[in-house]
Amino acid sequence: MASIGECHEKEYGCRPDAAASVPGRFHLLGEHTWFAGGNTLSMATDFRLSVSISSRQDSGFRIYFATTGERKKVSASNLKYRREDRWVNSLKAVISAFLEHGEDVPGMNIAIQSEIPPNTGLGVPNAMKVGLALALRRFLSAGKRKKFSDRVLLSLVERANTHFLNIHPHRADLFCALYAKPGSCIKTDFRNHSCEYAAFPADKYAVVLVDSRVPRIFAREELELRIQECIRAYEIVCGSQDAPADFASLENNSLREMPGLPESVRRRAAFILDEAGRVDRALRLLKSKDYAAFSKLVTHSHEGLRDRFEISCPELDWIVKRALEFSSPENPDLVCARMTGRGFGGCAYVILPAAQVPAFAARLEDYERIFGFRPQHYRVQPSGAAVLL
Repeated sequence: MASIGECHEKEYGCRPDAAASVPGRFHLLGEHTWFAGGNTLSMATDFRLSVSISSRQDSGFRIYFATTGERKKVSASNLKYRREDRWVNSLKAVISAFLEHGEDVPGMNIAIQSEIPPNTGLGVPNAMKVGLALALRRFLSAGKRKKFSDRVLLSLVERANTHFLNIHPHRADLFCALYAKPGSCIKTDFRNHSCEYAAFPADKYAVVLVDSRVPRIFAREELELRIQECIRAYEIVCGSQDAPADFASLENNSLREMPGLPESVRRRAAFILDEAGRVDRALRLLKSKDYAAFSKLVTHSHEGLRDRFEISCPELDWIVKRALEFSSPENPDLVCARMTGRGFGGCAYVILPAAQVPAFAARLEDYERIFGFRPQHYRVQPSGAAVLL
């Protein structure tokens, strides 16, 4: 594969002024608890996305996605969200956030190259945003004594998400992209705006991402409905005399004792409370190398996503079940699996001894016969953060 610099030069006839490479990512635990102040445990992958930029003589933006061959043009006067622009909206959002911050962004040639499997929920949109933001910061700070901080850069990309795209801030995605360490999992602390690490034993164990290939037509809407139900439960509890200060302080007892709370809402809110506690426990277990206990915790999380939060699907559950067949009570080991992301399709991650990957891949051959979709699986390594090129 040609480098991003070579792609940029071939497309635009000039070398890039700045470029960045950003890892893909997946979340091991906690990705649905952010609104309640819960933390998230993630891993950056060695699938990466690169963004390069060079200035133009006019004020327009030319965008080339080398991986797909798509080309787009955006005028400086039309940096507005348009549904039909799909992935280009991520770039427009970052440019708009920089302009609102007072940065003098000129017309740009932009090239993108991605190894991250598309439409899998493995982090393409936010990798694109972080890559462009890093390249823009490098370009705009050239010749200046001081560039703005990572904290400011984070706030700009979060603003791109919340104000331009009208989606959640995706802070765990951004922290993972900017601060991940090779060979480690990263915990994003939403309250303290900080992160913490635990080493992953990649020398003995493998991480396999399995794309179910199930179309996720309503995944975003259904997940948003689940979150709103949890917020509704908290608002109902807040009407009591002993109301907690925030969602994270809510207790399962409060949910059980609350009259008039629909059982489905109670189940979803209870899952969020339990999941928030799992993240910190998981980090401690990884640090202490108690892999059998970590595996049980991940299994319980998937069961909660399936039975209480109700965002899994039969295909993902089948993948998880096949992975867990490699574990046995007589020989406890690091063997676990869980859906990751928005659910209703998408990916599951599987962790098991590296020697067992071929046998697990062989079991996936039955998947297409049963469900009618051909799954894709990728072995990934825990990778480091974004870098300038």
